[in-house]
Amino acid sequence: MKQTRDAYQTTTTGHKLGSGHHLDRHYYALQKEYEETLRAAGFQSGWHVLDAGSGNGLFLPLLSELVGSSGAISAIDLAPENIEEVEELAKSGNLACPVEATVGDLTALPYEDNHFDGLWSANVTQYFTDEQLSQLMGEFRRVVKPNGVIAIKGVDISVWQFQPQHPILMWRLLELESRDNTQLSGAMRGTRLPGWFRDAGLTEIVSKTTLAERRHPLKGVEREYIRGNLEFLSKLAAGQKLPEIDAKEWRAIADTPDALINHLDFCYREMYVLTTGRVPMP
Repeated sequence: MKQTRDAYQTTTTGHKLGSGHHLDRHYYALQKEYEETLRAAGFQSGWHVLDAGSGNGLFLPLLSELVGSSGAISAIDLAPENIEEVEELAKSGNLACPVEATVGDLTALPYEDNHFDGLWSANVTQYFTDEQLSQLMGEFRRVVKPNGVIAIKGVDISVWQFQPQHPILMWRLLELESRDNTQLSGAMRGTRLPGWFRDAGLTEIVSKTTLAERRHPLKGVEREYIRGNLEFLSKLAAGQKLPEIDAKEWRAIADTPDALINHLDFCYREMYVLTTGRVPMP
C-alpha cells in the first residue's frame, strides 16, 4: 500500500489530523467558510479573546482584525510546536493586536476567573470524551466574564462524503472506528453541542450549520487537503476488519487517491456547526 507521508498528521501530543501542515491545508481549502464562521461569532472591537486550542494560529489574523488594536488575544494549545508557530506569528508584526501564547491544558486553564470578554475554539472539542467536554465547558465559562461570548466551531462528520464513492463505504468504516476512537466519536457531536452549553449554564445559545462543498476540478490546496483526508481514512480502513469489498476499495484509494479526486463527478462534503452562548449575568 502506498503511503506518501504520515497519513495521521499527528502532533507531538498525539492528536491526529492536528499537525500544522494539515491545519494549513484545511484552513486554506475552506477559507471562505472558515472566515464567515469566525465573523459570525460576534466578537467586538476592544475585546480580550481567548483562542482555546489555537493550533498554529491560522485564525489569529482575522481574529486580531475583529478585536482591533485596542483588543488583545491569548492563545493556548497543548502542542508546543503549535505555540512556537503562534509566537513567531505574534513577533512578525502582521497582527492587528497584541497576542500572547501559552502551552496548556484546556481542561485546567491557567487564567483567572472572569478574565476574557470572549472565547473562540475551533475543531477542538472532538478530541475530548463527553465527560472531558463537560469539564472543558466549565473552564470556558469560568474564565469568560458575565455577558461574554463563548463560540465553538465543532465538527460533525455525519455527512463526510467523497462522491462518487458510495456514502455507505464511509458509514461502515466510521461505525467500526468510532467504537474506541475518541476523536472520531467526538467528531460526530457537532450538532449536539448546544446541550453542553445548556449544561454549563450558558444563555442565548445559537447554532449555525455550514455545509462545505468542493467539486471537480479542485484548486491545488483543496486537492492536497482532500487527498490527505483520503490517506487518513484509508489507513484507518487498513486496521479494521471490513467486508472484503470495502477493504478492496479502500486499498485502491490508498494506492491512487487521485483516481477518485479526478473523477468528473467528484464532490467533497464536510459539515461543521458554530455554537455560541453567553455567560449569564450574576
